[in-house]
Amino acid sequence: MPKRPLQTPARKPVADPRSARRARLLMAVCALLFLLFCLNVLLGKARISFGLDLPFLLRDVPEFLLLLSAALFFTLATLAREKAVGSRDGSADEDV
Repeated sequence: MPKRPLQTPARKPVADPRSARRARLLMAVCALLFLLFCLNVLLGKARISFGLDLPFLLRDVPEFLLLLSAALFFTLATLAREKAVGSRDGSADEDV
């Protein structure tokens, strides 16, 4: 059986480098916020499991706002990346 050549996934060329930089920055902010959210959840679990007294844990509403802002920055990063590579061609929309 002949081997297939390794294929890399096709990537669209970046049409707007400024939007690509903005997308990377927004994704880094999103990752940082999500990391803080995960850290808060893990520390909350450790507080319950080990009986620790941690004064810097976020309560319910600030924790929700942290996750909401991470989702918002992810959406903004996605839109900036889509702007950077340009829109899809019209053939994909016709199948719907």
